[in-house]
Amino acid sequence: MPRDRRKQLGAYFTPPHLVDHLVWRLQACGMDLGRDRLRDPAAGGAAFLVPLARLMISEWRSAGATDLEILTRLPIRLLGSEIEPELAIIANALLHRMLVKEFGIDAEKAAGIGLVQTDDSLAEGRTNGDVDHEIGNPPFLRLSRLDHAQARPRFADISSGRLNLYAMFVRRALEAVPVGGLVGYILPASFLGGPEFSLFRRRVLQLAEVLAIDMVEKRSDVFLDAIQDACFLILRRRRAPIDVAPPTLARSGILQRDGRFEVFGLVELGASGAPWRLPGESCKGEATLTDWGYRGSIGYLVANRQAERLHVEAGEGRFPLIWAKAVTTEGSFDFARGAAFKDRGWVAAPPDAPYVVRQACVAVQRTSSRGQNRRLNAAAIPEDFVHTHGGIVGENHVILLVPTRTDAPPPEELARALNEQAASEELDRICGSASISVRLLESMRLRKPPT
Repeated sequence: MPRDRRKQLGAYFTPPHLVDHLVWRLQACGMDLGRDRLRDPAAGGAAFLVPLARLMISEWRSAGATDLEILTRLPIRLLGSEIEPELAIIANALLHRMLVKEFGIDAEKAAGIGLVQTDDSLAEGRTNGDVDHEIGNPPFLRLSRLDHAQARPRFADISSGRLNLYAMFVRRALEAVPVGGLVGYILPASFLGGPEFSLFRRRVLQLAEVLAIDMVEKRSDVFLDAIQDACFLILRRRRAPIDVAPPTLARSGILQRDGRFEVFGLVELGASGAPWRLPGESCKGEATLTDWGYRGSIGYLVANRQAERLHVEAGEGRFPLIWAKAVTTEGSFDFARGAAFKDRGWVAAPPDAPYVVRQACVAVQRTSSRGQNRRLNAAAIPEDFVHTHGGIVGENHVILLVPTRTDAPPPEELARALNEQAASEELDRICGSASISVRLLESMRLRKPPT
């Protein structure tokens, strides 16, 4: 599939070691391949269906099943849907090849087996078929404004921000499986703490027990053309929805790059849409940015949309533009380094512009990765720098933390707290995406401010 088409569909093909782990995890939670009926709602190139068919047939063969019995059972026990006709054809061809080459089933008889149907799993009013469990890697795609407006009435119970296809697949799956049925998906980890997924987290806990959340260690080169923190989510549908789901725990571990699985504790599933916290040592203290006397705001200027306002040199009506590069990994503020990044360090703005910050503050890099020494990199912007230039403007890839009261600790002290390893570890527990949101930063636990 061409790269642009994959991006349009949010389709990222699943490596075999992820398939193996998800199948193992579901079996550990009660899935029986010899008996149960499974469905992959986004079957792609049969990344799940071929291995599942192989396991099922091997088990049936061991129990003495004939080829005719196998060909009769398989379409009942294993179903797939795929929106792309070409991929559905490929998936069925791969299944056919496996039946013939690996199990010696007659090619002509195997040709009548088509497990993958060309179908849109999210189409309104469609029937999901009789299945016991769902397994898969649904598409990762944030809906456009138009698509969101059209889908929101149907998915309002999980929409606290722009809808994402993968969240819609989870919501639909919890209607498709029977009571006690399992849903096992590979998903971006952004839903764990992202504020735009608060209703999604709340609704999932109302509809299902969360049995396990396992993380994938490697962030890049896992999915073709994608850099994504990913995880495995295992759910069991409740007998009936509950109005208020209490805080609870789920098993967790990490799938290493070499395929080894390491158990590392329990996920804390916060109630009422609160972030779900991965295992780890709790940060000492329970202070938030509000306790520190600070509020956050995303840098106002989107540089590639307002290039005409950017300048190389200072001048009348221009303010220093704070790029993310101005925040060093050592936690210091280096304006010249930031300005050199795009060779533009100054931005024109009206003197009374509300987005001009006119007091000492803290700049935080808004994007991060698990490959960095720290997820959080913060630097204090000194008062003398701000006053010398009459204010500063943040670029869109920084978050500016501004004091809200006169007795707030100095920015240098807050930057120190944010740069501590404990703060990054705390963020790791609730932030499953490269982008750090203001609301997430304001909700995370920091050490208490000095008294």
